[in-house]
Amino acid sequence: MSKPKLPSDLREKVCRELYRQVHVLDWDSMSDQQKTEQYSLWVDDPAIGGELADHFTAEGMRVWLKDGPMKEYARALEGVGSYAGYAMKRFVDIGETIREALGPEWRTVPGTLAEKPMHVNITNGPTTRYVCWGQPHTFRDLLWAAVRQAIVTPTTPLIAITMREDRSASEDDQAFQDKVAAHCRLDLIRVTRRLVDKN
Repeated sequence: MSKPKLPSDLREKVCRELYRQVHVLDWDSMSDQQKTEQYSLWVDDPAIGGELADHFTAEGMRVWLKDGPMKEYARALEGVGSYAGYAMKRFVDIGETIREALGPEWRTVPGTLAEKPMHVNITNGPTTRYVCWGQPHTFRDLLWAAVRQAIVTPTTPLIAITMREDRSASEDDQAFQDKVAAHCRLDLIRVTRRLVDKN
């Protein structure tokens, strides 16, 4: 059975309200249980579930919300993907973050930005490197992506664990990540990403 296709104006209206609420809720700070409960609240919310009621069952709404706009939320904050326009804020450009971490001589290589996980090539002129980044809970995906690159590139891939300004990872988690990266002969740094108003 094909999924119902939402009218574009309805999709935009619901997604903008959804992302507004997600920003206020500080989604990344919520536990899995809190997130599960929030989906039920959204189904009952007139501004979200009420708008979708003519197109989905209650369970269908949950699936659409989870597999559609919420699955894309992290990418939207990077300014990537079809949902990026709905996000209230976005992260500072990764090129700026890299320059702050590695030095002003580093810049991103145009045309190399891609996803799953988010990654880009960076260069300081004579050297070009692959860098992938994501939040601490995505470390396994980042590690695998970097290992795959290590096989085919002459320079050491770089994993950037991204943290929000008001967040920190446990010392045990950081120590584990550092040991795994060192064992795999990968470089790992931790960087702070700031959310800013969209231009």
